[in-house]
Amino acid sequence: MENNKELLQTKTQLILKEAETLGASQAQATITLTSRALTRLANSIIDQNVADKHAKVRVIVYFGQKNGSVEFEVMDDNEIKQAVEQAVALARISPENKDFKSLPSPMPYASDFDVSRQVCETTYNTTPEKRAEFAKLAIDTAHAVDSRVFAVAGYVQNVTVEKTVANSLGIDAYEMRTYSSTEMTVLAKDDKEETAGWATDARRDVSKLKVESVARTAAEKAANGFGLKYLDPGEYELVLEPAAAGDLAYFTTYIGFGARRYQEYMSFLRDRIGEQMFSEKLDMWDNPLDQRLVGASLFDDEGVPHRRVDLVDKGVVKNLVYDTLTATKDGVESTGNHAKVWGPAGPFARHIIVGEGNSSLEEMISETKRGVLVTHFHYMNTVNPTEGVLTALTRDGAWFIENGEVKHPLHTLRFTDAIPRFFKEIEMIGKYSDFLEIPPNGMVPAMKLPSFKFSGSSKE
Repeated sequence: MENNKELLQTKTQLILKEAETLGASQAQATITLTSRALTRLANSIIDQNVADKHAKVRVIVYFGQKNGSVEFEVMDDNEIKQAVEQAVALARISPENKDFKSLPSPMPYASDFDVSRQVCETTYNTTPEKRAEFAKLAIDTAHAVDSRVFAVAGYVQNVTVEKTVANSLGIDAYEMRTYSSTEMTVLAKDDKEETAGWATDARRDVSKLKVESVARTAAEKAANGFGLKYLDPGEYELVLEPAAAGDLAYFTTYIGFGARRYQEYMSFLRDRIGEQMFSEKLDMWDNPLDQRLVGASLFDDEGVPHRRVDLVDKGVVKNLVYDTLTATKDGVESTGNHAKVWGPAGPFARHIIVGEGNSSLEEMISETKRGVLVTHFHYMNTVNPTEGVLTALTRDGAWFIENGEVKHPLHTLRFTDAIPRFFKEIEMIGKYSDFLEIPPNGMVPAMKLPSFKFSGSSKE
């Protein structure tokens, strides 16, 4: 099994050398090389089989407390040098960042982290024929569930990611990992309406990918989706399947627990560290080193070692996640959470785990008098980050629950509610799902909330 470690480290050293030649006091290079092979389904046929390789390069140079950064996707030496020149030009005209002291120095990585487990040779060598077998299995499984199933859409993919980080203070880190994933949307229709069901799974080892279970689950949701009714806006009990609970957990960490947002007064947790804001049933942490996760990782985009960070302990807000810059500002150590997600780079929790409970989804439903069961959410966005207000749509399956029974499926609903309110009380927490997800969602179980605000429906 080949890797590109030598090539990538040669390129990062070229970047550092060029930055030094141009007078930079410090410099950092991060290269992520992603090799992706994907088989896509539509209308119950394979309609696309593609493979690509992308190198994402990020360069940051410092002249004292001035900095400039560029991102690009080229590996040619001359173009790399031109990109470094652009970063230098930006740095020279940029204002000083008084909070910057230094890029990170080398630190030891977790000694008990088994690097060999990050890579699966079977996944690395997955062929188009193997993905086609999975695709056929998904199609056949879904259509066998119900005669009203008319289309299976989705994908099966295998991915290899290599990341290297180097800086002028001596960091020179490299890691390689593989993963496979599948996501299926199954459509069904009769003479009156069309329904949809969805499921997903991810594994480091493609041979363990639950394609058949994913297709069956999605098809069953579609088959159970006939007889759609509208639901009036209002407050309802809420039963969250693991994917839906994961959506809410991720946005909770994204807008609340990053130190940059906290320092810039954009976090709803501002001045509330140490306070019990959530239900005592809620334990949540970020741990990229947990090798149960598909995306387990050794270091962040600065080359700083990952560590476990406890975010919520029995409902009490415990810690933020930091990178080097934000840690320096607060006089603490980086937690190894630097990443560029959307917008400016900063610290983010991207390997989220929520402590599981003992309740089954069936028990949650049986304990619900008047509520909604949600598969997952779509197009989640922040309405007011300082209050923790989110909005999103239900997707591919939501059902009305009355007196402990699932009564009928619901047309698409929109929720608008605040994290501190709907996570203030959690009635029940389930076990981890049989399905896994790629980061940022790590392991988040199903939940039952006593109150959740739906602000509209598709009829409006």
